Amino acid sequence: DGERTVQQLIDKVNEDPRRGVGHEKVLTSIKADQHTLDLLKGKELTLDSVLPAGETLYLKSTANISTGGTATDVTDLVDPYNVLLAERVAGIVGLDICGIDLLTSDIAIPLNQTRGAVIEVNAAPGFRMHISPTEGLARNVAAPVIDMLFPPGATARIPIIAVTGTNGKTTTTRLIAHLVSSIGYKVGFTTTDGIYIQGVQLQKGDCTGGVSAEFVLRDPTVNYAVLETARGGMLRSGLGFHTCDIAVVTNVAADHLGMRDIYTVEEMAAVKGVLPRTVPKSGWAVLNADDDLVYDMGRTLDCKVAYFSMNENNPRIQEHVEAGGVAAVYEEGYLTIYKNSYKLRIDRAAEFPVTFGGRAGFNIENALAAALAGYLAGFDKDMIKTAFRTFVPSSTKTPGRMNVYKFPRFEVIVDYAHNTAGINKYADFMRATTATHKIGVVSGLGDRRDEDTLGFSRVAGQIFDEVILRQDRDLRGKSAEFLQEIMTRGLRLDKPDLPVTYIENELDAIDHVLATAPDGAVITLLTENIAGTLKKLDEYEAGLKGA
Repeated sequence: DGERTVQQLIDKVNEDPRRGVGHEKVLTSIKADQHTLDLLKGKELTLDSVLPAGETLYLKSTANISTGGTATDVTDLVDPYNVLLAERVAGIVGLDICGIDLLTSDIAIPLNQTRGAVIEVNAAPGFRMHISPTEGLARNVAAPVIDMLFPPGATARIPIIAVTGTNGKTTTTRLIAHLVSSIGYKVGFTTTDGIYIQGVQLQKGDCTGGVSAEFVLRDPTVNYAVLETARGGMLRSGLGFHTCDIAVVTNVAADHLGMRDIYTVEEMAAVKGVLPRTVPKSGWAVLNADDDLVYDMGRTLDCKVAYFSMNENNPRIQEHVEAGGVAAVYEEGYLTIYKNSYKLRIDRAAEFPVTFGGRAGFNIENALAAALAGYLAGFDKDMIKTAFRTFVPSSTKTPGRMNVYKFPRFEVIVDYAHNTAGINKYADFMRATTATHKIGVVSGLGDRRDEDTLGFSRVAGQIFDEVILRQDRDLRGKSAEFLQEIMTRGLRLDKPDLPVTYIENELDAIDHVLATAPDGAVITLLTENIAGTLKKLDEYEAGLKGA
């Protein structure tokens, strides 16, 4: 204007309220950077120079919104040839969304007539110059992008099956995850062993809380989530999701009572009952009809309810099916789905490796829950049958859950039974074995009530002919002497002369039992240190082969 300096003119432009720092507003403030100073120097000017009225001065050698430039919408002026050219360029590069920069004297004329050119293809174009151009009509370019990513009627959510309960959560979760992945889905699942994405363990440890669920749900490669959801995680940090499509509750028993203000089994059921209450009306709750507390959850749910039972004559199941409901039942050795007036037999339970020939009743129960969840998720009989027949319990597939090592002189079973309900079900399995001598390596847990520890040890004493009593690494507030005394007392309640040996370290206890077990024995390792125990047994097996 012939009056103000270059810097004053810049300041005047920057007074525009649409301008801000970086990308905070639709336009960016102009900065007199080194590039600007170099341009001024080339014209023998400085920021303090006053330009003649009407003279134009270029402060940048390129036109860009991020350096203070402006945008004019010319959508309605673009020649069809140039539109086709841009579409072809995007296709060549392989991008469904991109920004294409052209240099031309007139966008309304075909580029091949103006000696123009494509100078850049941007895979992450900015939207602000289109949504709020300095001149011309605003274009909502975000809307078609969102419509492409999420077509009308499509959901932005992936299917979620969540599993809770006192016992059987991990095996049920793994069975469901194996089923879903066998169909071709990219599954993320959480367990007390860790977080798995497409079969690869990415996190180790107890990962059954809300943070672990979010880890899976945020993974861009996962299109199906199966989430073990434990009491502790729910009380500490919630679920990690608002709703799930199917919620499975395996059972509720006296475990972890006295912790976090949960003192009764009924209160524990209220905690675990949070999970099925997150299921919308279109989803399903899969509940254990043999468990009074779990069965009662179905009375207050808004979603659809299906039940499973180990007893084909369970009146609850009969009443539910007669009313048009869906159920899964163990009948005549088969896993069977009941729906209305017909029944669909999946397969003989003994054909599934996880049931150990039908001897592991607790895993038949877990398979019932998993099969019912799979059926309700839309998987057919053959899919479930094939998946369950190929699910082989092992140190990699189900670490710490019924891992069986058959050595020349004896057999070793690694399991995680850690409460009275769990050890009772394991006792049923052990009674079906023909071992000449049954040895258990067990411990008491410091965060259990004394009566729970006593009940657990009493059942252990009934199962085994010999016990090695070890100590957990974390006694959780109780002394080693106290736990040793109460465990020994429980072990000998029904067998006063039961041999009990105390070896503090778990791995030392394993070394001892491997060295002293008689021929034909079955050794049960109820482990805390799953990884260390499995490694120890693998080393023992390798040593035998080397010898």
